[in-house]
Amino acid sequence: MSILTLLAVETSCDETSVAIVQAEFSTGHWQSDLPTKIRVLAHIVESQTSHVVFGGVVPEVAARDHLLKITPLAQQALLEAKIQIASIDGIAVTLGPGLIGALMVGALFAQGLATALNKPLIGINHVDAHLAPALMLEKFNPNLDVGSWLQVQAPTFPALALTVSGGHCHLSLLKSSSERVLLGFTADDACGEAFDKVAKLLGLPYPGGPHLETLALGATASTHPFKFRAILADKTNRHGFSYSGLKTQVLDAVRKQLGNPTGKIQGASLNEDVKAAIAFAFQEAAIGQLIDRLKNALEDFEGIQSIVVAGGVAANKIFRARLAEQTRLEVRFAPTSLCSDNATMIALHAFVPGMNLNSPHPFSRYQHH
Repeated sequence: MSILTLLAVETSCDETSVAIVQAEFSTGHWQSDLPTKIRVLAHIVESQTSHVVFGGVVPEVAARDHLLKITPLAQQALLEAKIQIASIDGIAVTLGPGLIGALMVGALFAQGLATALNKPLIGINHVDAHLAPALMLEKFNPNLDVGSWLQVQAPTFPALALTVSGGHCHLSLLKSSSERVLLGFTADDACGEAFDKVAKLLGLPYPGGPHLETLALGATASTHPFKFRAILADKTNRHGFSYSGLKTQVLDAVRKQLGNPTGKIQGASLNEDVKAAIAFAFQEAAIGQLIDRLKNALEDFEGIQSIVVAGGVAANKIFRARLAEQTRLEVRFAPTSLCSDNATMIALHAFVPGMNLNSPHPFSRYQHH
């Protein structure tokens, strides 16, 4: 049995995050199998509030904010973990995808730390890492579980894996925790991005996804005659995603409600019931597309034993309930606290078998179907 400790850094967008995570391996070799236990010693996530006035993330502002925060947050993580930096076994950091300036801040900080400590530097693919919490942990509450050993419980393979966030929609076939075949991805907007853009269209604060979800709870299908198309027109595209058309449908509906004005559209002045009904119809269509893609994959691939879902949209309560209603398979969502960007998922992914500690760019692990 061996215990390994990683300090992880995540700066791909507008969250500055540092985590210190330990993994216990029964085999004594951290690349032969998933760990048996995980202990998060520090889990720090600071979301940048300076972008609210812009209604979206400004890349240069994000990079400068990361630069100010990264060193103090790393120091804070070490204090919370109650360990000396020399006892860290390696440094894990997001290399992409993400905002280039923001990524550079995290990557250069991690590289400098690894060089100074003479420790391995582990480059992590951000999209891959979103799945890691769902592959290992059934629960994680930052207020209760930091400092406690948590049993690793992997889903049953083969599994379908859906990563759905603000920047990415990926549907994959997982043959094991480290063998993935990418089945489909978005042709344009990601699902989470569409949530944020529609929320902005309705005059909701940034980040808009959670606000739109809350607004949609106040409506039902019968409160207003809005119906948006959920399924792609291209019937041959069974595993891919597209949300730009859905966003345009919502834009047209808002224009009509406002009397078909031209130019920039702002739906903040709409009646609250109308806004709630539009939010409800959009959410139904957006979630409907995700579930439809999963159904197609279940039809196309035999023997699927479970479904694994991760990313920011995986925190949506309606999506969780709807997917549970639609299948009898085991469904594993990433813990809600680890759905949005965070460094704990970066550390967890470094413990997944198949990660080459000497490879700074693990993107080649993707296989395309």
